[in-house]
Amino acid sequence: MTLPQLCRSQKRHVCAAREDNRSMVRSISIVEYKVEQARFFLEQIAECDLNFFAAQCFVDAFVSACRSITLSMQAVINGVAGFKAWYAPRMQLLGKNPLAQFFSRYRNVSIHIGDTVVHGGTSFIDREGNRVTQYFFMPIPDIPNVPSEDVLSICKTHFTNLVSLVYDAFEKFRYKLDDRWYYTEDHFRQMGKSFDDAVEELGFPREWLAASSELPEPERWRVLRRTQTVGCQLNAIFESYLGKAIRGPDEAAEQTDASD
Repeated sequence: MTLPQLCRSQKRHVCAAREDNRSMVRSISIVEYKVEQARFFLEQIAECDLNFFAAQCFVDAFVSACRSITLSMQAVINGVAGFKAWYAPRMQLLGKNPLAQFFSRYRNVSIHIGDTVVHGGTSFIDREGNRVTQYFFMPIPDIPNVPSEDVLSICKTHFTNLVSLVYDAFEKFRYKLDDRWYYTEDHFRQMGKSFDDAVEELGFPREWLAASSELPEPERWRVLRRTQTVGCQLNAIFESYLGKAIRGPDEAAEQTDASD
């Protein structure tokens, strides 16, 4: 038997409000959306070919989306215990990164002035006979120093750095950011709650617990996670750019069983 399934979109939440009693809970899907958005613009840059104007537009959009990643992290996760202390030194380190400093200046100039530093480009035929188009940043009065590598390579490096930051947050605070880990027996026990509380939290009346009463306690939790959680939605990006993913508690258990 399984518990009735709710619409998955209702459960993409971060649990900050449960800790500070705010009435509004911001969903971790906001952060996931901004990462996906930045990745979308990055992929569009690679497809611009000889369309110089499109390249400028997509790089401007990419830079703005990247800035929103860190802003959304703060807006969504700040209420989670320990996040501010964990996040502050990482932002300080990121702020000292020359590439991050460049993109910060670029974003400010793009938003507040309207200028861009995507002003150079070249096109050539490679050894396989394929045409390759590359764009380059060129100095402007407000940004006199720019990276020398091509635009796409620089943008990929910057995006990878941000993806790594988001991954580390998911890994560190997985019990709050990943609903698969949130709905675990250990986590609810730490909060002084039970399986009954988890079922009620998901919107089911406690009377419906009879639907799963025949199952052992660990299996009841697994059924709940299998039917009522979605997990981290950025694993495809994590795997593509970092070569790793956020595994759920049941995946971790399966890997352990397979290795025994």
